[in-house]
Amino acid sequence: MRLLLFDIDGTLVRVNGRGREAVNAALSSLMDQPISADGVTFSGRTDPAIVEAVLTHNGLSATDAMIEDVISTYVETMRDVLTPADVEVLPGVSDLLTKLDTHPDVHLGLVTGNVEPIAYEKLSTHGLDEYFPVGAFGSDHAERNRLPELATRRAADHTGHAFRTHEHAVVVGDTAHDIECARAAGAQAVAVCTGRYGRNDLSQHDPDLLFDSLPGPAAFLRQTLSD
Repeated sequence: MRLLLFDIDGTLVRVNGRGREAVNAALSSLMDQPISADGVTFSGRTDPAIVEAVLTHNGLSATDAMIEDVISTYVETMRDVLTPADVEVLPGVSDLLTKLDTHPDVHLGLVTGNVEPIAYEKLSTHGLDEYFPVGAFGSDHAERNRLPELATRRAADHTGHAFRTHEHAVVVGDTAHDIECARAAGAQAVAVCTGRYGRNDLSQHDPDLLFDSLPGPAAFLRQTLSD
């Protein structure tokens, strides 16, 4: 059995700037002054790492307590403003997840930089949350490379199957950070060019598989399960 660990933003859905707006709003509210995340890259980073980068970018102290306060306010803000219209399900995702969910040789999970409440908030807007009973999140650790192993342990606990990251896990994502975290954990790395980065960018990081967009279920399973 394979454990397929999906990233969210740029891989399953897009929220088209809502996350950046919410981070700006959370920081501006806490600091009582305008805060800008312009120039800070969000793609592939965990939410705590993003908040730390935005604080530093604005010349503010990035203490653990401040990051925690910002994340809490960010979660509240996103819950207030995020609507289904803000969340775009990427091509092929719904059909692929429906087929994978019933396949006897795979189990689905998440590896995402989103903190857990936001991960499920984004997915639930279109009913995708039901496919992912387990995962590892930015709220678990700010270092993304630590997440695949944690998600694998949780999947093993949840299913009773003896998953091991280096034997069974496949990380599917849209950035070099996703490829890097798969490599760090010994997992298979599958990259998809539906986020901010194209084939030329991602191919430089030598993923095991590289798709322009998520393929149909038969092709996806044939290639990811081939070895």
